This record gives sequence, C-alpha cells and structure tokens, in this order.
Amino acid sequence: YDSSYSRLKNRCKEILALQDNLQEIVQLVGKESLSEDQKVIIDVADIIIEDFLAQNAFTTYDFTCPLPKSIGILKVIITLYEEAQRAIADSPLEKRVTWAYIKTTLAHLIQKVVECKFLDPKTPDEQIKAHYDGIVKEIQDAFLSLTDA
Repeated sequence: YDSSYSRLKNRCKEILALQDNLQEIVQLVGKESLSEDQKVIIDVADIIIEDFLAQNAFTTYDFTCPLPKSIGILKVIITLYEEAQRAIADSPLEKRVTWAYIKTTLAHLIQKVVECKFLDPKTPDEQIKAHYDGIVKEIQDAFLSLTDA
C-alpha cells in the first residue's frame, strides 16, 4: 500500500517506547524537567495513543479503519513528530524554537492531526490518500515558514 509503512510503524513503536521511559521521569520530577525534544515525544505519543490506537466501534467514523486510513493517519502523526524534532534541533541558540512555541503557533494544524480519525472510512482509497497527503504537505509547509521566520 505504501512503501513508507514499515518506517512509519517502526517510528511509532520507537516513540511509544521512548514515552514509556520518559513517564518515569515525569512522575518523579514533572514535565518541566524534560528537554524540548522529550516534550515532543510525550505529546506525540499521547496523540498516537488517544487518536490513533484508541478506536470507538460505536461511531460512524471509527467503527472500522481501512489500511489507507491507518497509514495516512500514521504518516500525518509521524510527519508532525519529525518536523517538530527537526525544527527544535536545527534552531539557533539565540532563536531557540520550543515545543510550546510550536504548539501555540501551529495549534490549528495539531488540531487537524488530532481530528484525522474523523474521516469517513467508506471514503474511496484514492481520496483518503489525497486527504492525508494534503495534511502532510500542510505540516511540512507550516514548519518551513516557522523555521524561516
């Protein structure tokens, strides 16, 4: 279905494993003690758990999830994660990009990521792919303008 599926799945598992390790630190000393990249891990893992892995069989949008929809949602989430990590890592010291700044500036896009699951599973595969590819492009463009500013 998608050549990047294995990479996306493995990155997702990696994020969840890292989040599991970081939860101990958060419980002991609080989220404020985490570095910016670790805060991204915690929040993106929450999106994965709450909006990708959790499924509600009693809703019209979530009673089933075709493979193109699963791959599309995963691609959107992982793109957000990788672009956020890149923006934080590549920002100069005098203009440090923080996760809080990203969350505030791109709140509308992060909300779109959270709402990815609401696409009707009966939508044709080509439209599903186009929908999620559009969101991926929006995220990439938003991070380009964020780091250029």
